Amino acid sequence: MMTLIRQVWLMLFGVLLFAWTGSVVTHTLMARQSLRAQMQVRNADGAMMLALALSQQKGDESLMKLLAEAQFDTGHYRLLRLLRDDGSVLFERQASAQALAAPAWFARALPIEAEPREASLSNGWRAIGRVQLASHASWAVDELWAGCLRMAGWLAVLGAVAALLVALAVRGWRRPLDAAVAQAQALEESRFVVAEEPRVPELQRLTRSMNSLVQRLQGVFERQASQLEELRTQAHLDSVTGLLKRGQFTSQLSAALGAERQRGAGLLLIRLRGLEAMNRRIGHDSTDRLLAALAQVLQSYPRHVKGALAGRLNGSDFALYLPASGMAVETAGSLVEALRAALATVDQGAELVIGGTELPQAMGAPAALSIADAALAQAEGSGAFAVEVEPGPPADGRVLGEQQWHERITDALQAGRIELAEYALRGPQGELLHLECPARLQLEAAGSFEPAAQWLAMAARCRLVHKLDLAVLQLALEAIRRDGLPRCINMAAASLAASGFVYEVQRCLEAAPTESARLCIDFVEVAALQPQRLREAGRLWRRSGVRIGLEHAGANLRELARLHTLGVDYVKIDGAFVQGAASTPAVRELARGLVTLLRGMDLQVLAEAVADETDLAALWALGFDGATGPAVQPH
Repeated sequence: MMTLIRQVWLMLFGVLLFAWTGSVVTHTLMARQSLRAQMQVRNADGAMMLALALSQQKGDESLMKLLAEAQFDTGHYRLLRLLRDDGSVLFERQASAQALAAPAWFARALPIEAEPREASLSNGWRAIGRVQLASHASWAVDELWAGCLRMAGWLAVLGAVAALLVALAVRGWRRPLDAAVAQAQALEESRFVVAEEPRVPELQRLTRSMNSLVQRLQGVFERQASQLEELRTQAHLDSVTGLLKRGQFTSQLSAALGAERQRGAGLLLIRLRGLEAMNRRIGHDSTDRLLAALAQVLQSYPRHVKGALAGRLNGSDFALYLPASGMAVETAGSLVEALRAALATVDQGAELVIGGTELPQAMGAPAALSIADAALAQAEGSGAFAVEVEPGPPADGRVLGEQQWHERITDALQAGRIELAEYALRGPQGELLHLECPARLQLEAAGSFEPAAQWLAMAARCRLVHKLDLAVLQLALEAIRRDGLPRCINMAAASLAASGFVYEVQRCLEAAPTESARLCIDFVEVAALQPQRLREAGRLWRRSGVRIGLEHAGANLRELARLHTLGVDYVKIDGAFVQGAASTPAVRELARGLVTLLRGMDLQVLAEAVADETDLAALWALGFDGATGPAVQPH
């Protein structure tokens, strides 16, 4: 199919060619008429002048013949004839056609012949005959040919100038047209691009309409994201205090303890004693105000400390996660005094206790809560406003020292002591979409293969995650080459910043094009906060057929509305945000809204860590494209 620009070029070329041809032909025909008229005038003048000269010979035919002969021999005439008064021929000479500078075809196509002209001969007042004369036409044909060439040349120069001006004009039109095409392609790919309005009025109206459409669609997605954020708040935040509910707090605590940059932390549990008696003593409304006052004190930490978490575990128990080591004891002391003052403004009889622990980076959420709960039990035995904080394992995370960790991880990589676990991610009909392949590392030659939660944080601190990710990539490509099953691996957001990492991955993918087409690469949702790096990586890697996705998504719903700019193919929703989809209306509405938002951006919607089969059935009914977790894995 011919492009619009090519059609414009052909049309302009046709117009210029038609104008050039028409101008040359018109000029040539007019010049031919002019030259023919000149020849007729020339013949008439020549005949007149010769007649005057011959009339001076007083009728002497011999002298007239000599003069006519001499005149003919000048070579200007093709015909010279003298006629007596009675019409008999006195003298006649005809010359053959002269050589032409013009091509023969031109002379045949445009002949220039003028009729012979004649003038009267006299002897005094008596007419004695006539002279007929016709000049050669070769000079006229040559002049016509030269004029045609000059005209064609000048018109060609003018046409070239016109073509240059047209090229500049078309180039000016093409830029906004290309921008409009790029904008339309971006919309087709669920990316929203606002183009600069051109000066051309027609294209300006088109671009303005496209920009308006883009802004409206972007506004729709952002409003959907805001509504989902409200649904998330209803589903995961306590309605009285605004703190995280137990399930959400536990999920985010697990993610925080397993994060790459976690370097030790603290966990505090706060128990409000005698909540039922308080309800009877001061009433439900006053109790709710007291709980809100307690929550306000706890919320000050997440507001001012990045990574801190505050949650309500049940009616009387609250939790505070501190993303730094060595702060639990000091924070517990400050907190108990602040809460004592806050609660006293509502109920002088309110009592609480605090228990807590320091946490290493490798501890899971259940173990951390268990240690903190034991400390809380000890605090309760000590009376009102008591504080008990367990020191826990070394809080700086240096179990063996950073150098030892670096050596252990490096040795494991060099010895090839790394493997991939495999968990199925299936579609609604039970079909295998791909195998989830988290990495396992054997830190000791005779030891067991440990999950990433045991070593990933130290690998990040030692700046080895990009090497681990490259090793995992090679293992996944080899596994696909071996059995042909599609696989998905995880990569750290920090790897994108490593020098040469993106291009090293690209080289590996280009070396295995068949396997790359069956590979998925996941990044955690926080990678979306580094859009430029993720966008560049996705642009290069997707050329090999790799699909890019975000995992553990849902905590930053407002950022999901901007996924159309990142070029990702799917989003995996953290299991904490869909847990209870079958039984909790707010969670179900949140899940439905996520499907609507992400499907609107042409992204697949997948669910992680689905443990309940009824939740899984609800997710299928809501339109999820795939899921993983205990409810999905074969028994």
